[in-house]
Amino acid sequence: MGMDWDSLFKKYIWNEQTTPYFTAVPELNQRQGKSEIISYSLVLGVLFAVISLFSMGKGVEQYGSGVGFYGFTVVCAAVIFGFLKNYYAALYLSATPLLSLAYLFLYGFGAERENVDTLIVTVVLLLMLRYSLRIVAIAKAYPSFPVPVEDIFRDNSGGL
Repeated sequence: MGMDWDSLFKKYIWNEQTTPYFTAVPELNQRQGKSEIISYSLVLGVLFAVISLFSMGKGVEQYGSGVGFYGFTVVCAAVIFGFLKNYYAALYLSATPLLSLAYLFLYGFGAERENVDTLIVTVVLLLMLRYSLRIVAIAKAYPSFPVPVEDIFRDNSGGL
């Protein structure tokens, strides 16, 4: 009564239809593009919702009121991008790693934070910047993606 980990991994974690992160943009179909857009919108929307909520409790002198407002606008852009697949919302979201890096370099280096923490955040932001270029390419090409011809209904085994 063992579990087939390989099929479960391919079914729920790494499925070419729902997680096509290493598929070239011209080879994507609309289902794959939608999956990447939704996951990117969720990650940025939740991250910047938390950032904007945490920045509301701080004094204006310490962080400024722009962080909370910018976080709110990123959440709004993530919702618009997730639902409408708007190219301009993708461009706005692609600027978030750049602006976060600028904020980190202007206000992030200090005695209260270790340099290793700043280095880790910088690497994550650079990876997000690289992935945001892919998301902009997906948003630009999304209307021309082919509609998948496979059966979209669930089979009896469950899952997607």
